[in-house]
Amino acid sequence: MANSERTSSHVAVELIRMAIEMASCEKTMRAAIAEVVSPFSLSENAFFVLVLCQQNLDRPLSQSRLAKTVGLSPAQLSNLVEQLRQEGWIEASRDDRDRRRQYWTLTDEGNRRLEEILPRFHEAWQFDQLPVDPRTLLEGFRQLVALLGDSLNTRALASSVSPVKSHAA
Repeated sequence: MANSERTSSHVAVELIRMAIEMASCEKTMRAAIAEVVSPFSLSENAFFVLVLCQQNLDRPLSQSRLAKTVGLSPAQLSNLVEQLRQEGWIEASRDDRDRRRQYWTLTDEGNRRLEEILPRFHEAWQFDQLPVDPRTLLEGFRQLVALLGDSLNTRALASSVSPVKSHAA
């Protein structure tokens, strides 16, 4: 086996190990988030929806985008946003061009609720003990997702294009 093949295999194994570690990290972080938000009668997914609605005030997120971002099925997200709407924490608006599409925004009450919850993370989590700035990690994750997404999209596009057959006799 050539040296470059060994290096490629080593990098592939490291990326696979990273995916395994990230899955474990996600479970741990979700449990830690649930612990902070549960006294407020929120699940971590409900909290994610509130945060995403707060972070996207200039351009509200569609219900389908929220479902994809949070990792829920459309039916699961539909139930969740309805609960949050009934609590008065989010509100829906309709797309002018497609009345079937809903966009969700944080209400003033939802914003007050988040402002009450967010300081609890500083109390519960020891940010000053992290070896790397979370923003640096987040940017690295975004770049990795973009790279892998581009790679997947390129392969999907290439496999969906059927080869041109020559009809020369």
